[in-house]
Amino acid sequence: MNTLLIKLIYLFRKIISKREVDFEKMMVIVKTKLTMDTRRTFITQKSSPQKENRNHLNVTLLIYCFFGLMVGLITFAVPSLIICMILFHAYILFMMAMTLITDFSTVLLDTADNQIILPMPVTSKTIFMARLVHIMVYLLQFTFALTLFPVIFTFIKYGVLTGISFCITTILTVFLAVFSAYIFYLVMLRFSNEQKIKETITYLQIFMIIFFAAGYQIIPRLIHLDALASSFELHWYSYILPPIWMALFIEAIHTHSFDMLHIIMGLLSIGMPMLLFWIMNRYLAPYFSQKLSLLNTTTDTVKTYDTASTQKKSISEKLSAIFCKRGIEQSAFETTWRITGRDKQFRLQFYPGLGYILIFIFIFIFQNDKSVIDTWRALPTTTHYLKLIYIPLFVLSTGIMIMAFNENYQAAWIYYCSPVKNPGELITGALKALFIKYFVPIYILMFAFAFYIWHTAIINDFIFGFFNNLFCFFFIAALTPFNLPFSKQPNNQQQMGKVIIMFAQMILIGLLILAHYLLLKFPIVFYAIIPVLIIGIVFILKRMQNLPWKKIAT
Repeated sequence: MNTLLIKLIYLFRKIISKREVDFEKMMVIVKTKLTMDTRRTFITQKSSPQKENRNHLNVTLLIYCFFGLMVGLITFAVPSLIICMILFHAYILFMMAMTLITDFSTVLLDTADNQIILPMPVTSKTIFMARLVHIMVYLLQFTFALTLFPVIFTFIKYGVLTGISFCITTILTVFLAVFSAYIFYLVMLRFSNEQKIKETITYLQIFMIIFFAAGYQIIPRLIHLDALASSFELHWYSYILPPIWMALFIEAIHTHSFDMLHIIMGLLSIGMPMLLFWIMNRYLAPYFSQKLSLLNTTTDTVKTYDTASTQKKSISEKLSAIFCKRGIEQSAFETTWRITGRDKQFRLQFYPGLGYILIFIFIFIFQNDKSVIDTWRALPTTTHYLKLIYIPLFVLSTGIMIMAFNENYQAAWIYYCSPVKNPGELITGALKALFIKYFVPIYILMFAFAFYIWHTAIINDFIFGFFNNLFCFFFIAALTPFNLPFSKQPNNQQQMGKVIIMFAQMILIGLLILAHYLLLKFPIVFYAIIPVLIIGIVFILKRMQNLPWKKIAT
C-alpha cells in the first residue's frame, strides 16, 4: 500500500514545491518514516512473539480489516440505516482516536527530526511538510483498513449515493479523531512531563489490548439485534454526538429528507469537523510543536527530600521483611516488586491478563442462553463462585514465564558477580513478590464480590481456595525452568513454550475446580487438607531456595 500512496503523493509535486519545500528531500524523509513504520510493533501484536523481519504494519492493517469486516456485517444484520451509521461512525471515531494516541504516539512525540535532520541542509518547511505528509499517509492506511468492508457493504445494500456520502462522513470523522488526539496530547503536555505521558500511553495501550479481547468475547453477547432494529429516538444529547450527526446526514441523502432536523445535522456533520480541523492547523498544531520542542530541553528540577521521609520504608520493604528470609530473598522480593511496576514490556504482557479476569468471569458465568439479568438473579443458587476462586491463578501463573524475560537482560550479570550461594532464593523472592502484589489483591476483590452474592456460605471455600491456589502456584513454578528473574533475552522459541504451559495450567485449574466441587458436601475436609497444603508449600519453597547454580536455566 505504501507504494501506491507514494505514487499518489507525486501527483501533488507541483503544489508542494510551490510552498518552498524541497520535494525530493521531503520524499526521502517520508519514505524513511514509512519504512520505520513497518518495523514498529503495534498494540495488536504486543502480547505475541515477534519476528525480526516481519512487516508489522501490514499485519496490523490486516487485523484492522478483520475488525472492519466484523463491524461491517451489521449492515446486513440490522435493517435500520441510521443505527448502522451510528455504530459505524462511533467505531471509526473510537478506533482512529485510540490508534493515534497509542500506536502513533512514538511518531507524534518524536523529536529526533529536529536533532538529526535540521543540522543537515534541509529547511524547516521541508521537515514540517514531510511530517504532515507522513501523518496523512498513516491516517489513509488505517482509515482504509478500518472502513473497507463497511464501505463496500454500504454500497451494496444502500446504493452509490449513500456509499459516497458514507465515504465523505468517514473522512470528516477521521478529522474529529485527529482533533481528539491533539487535544489529548496538548493536555498531557500542559500538565505532565515526557515520562508521565509515556506512562499514560502505556496504560492506554493495555486498555486497548483488553478492549480488543473484550470486544471479541463480550460485546456480541450483549448486543441484541432485535433491540438495535427498533426505531431510533432523538434526544437532546444527540446534538453533541458526532456519530448521530453523520448518521442523520447520510439518512438525508438516502431518503432525500431535507427538513430542518436533517439540515442542522448536515451542517454539524460537515461544518464542525472542518472548523475544528482549521482550529487545529491554525492554533493547536503550532502550539503542539512548540511544547514538543521543549520536551528535550526541559530539565527536571532537583527535589530535596526530608531525612525523615527518606528513612520511611516502602510497602515492598515492609512486606519483604514479613514474608522473606533476610538477605538475598528479601532483596529479590523488593527488586521484583519495583521492576514489575516500572518495566513497560512486562506491563504490556502481564497487565492485560489482569483485565482478562473480568472477561473470563463473564464468559464462564454468563455462557448460557439466558439474559444477563436472569443469569445474575440466579447466581446465588449456583456454584459459580468456584470459578472466582481459581480464575486469578490462571492469569497469575502466566507471570512466572513472563518474569524471566526482559529487554535489559544484560543487567543480570549482577546475579553472577554477587556472592550468592543459593540462587534459588532469588527465584522464591521474585515468586513471593508476584503472588503478594497481584494475586492477593485480586483474590480479596473476588471474595468481596462472592460475599456480596453468596454471603457467608463461601467463606470456607475461599479459605481453602487460597491455600490451594498458593500450593498450585509454587507447584507450577517448580515444574517450569528455573530462570532468574528478568535474566533472559526475549526469544520466540522459548516464549512459545508458554502456550504448552498455559494448556497444562488450564487442565490443572479445571481439575482443581472439579475436586473442590466434589468436596462441597464435606466442608470439614477443607480444614483437614489445609495443613497438608501448607506442608507441601513449605517443602517446595525449601527445595527451590536450596537450588544450586547448576540447576539454574541458562
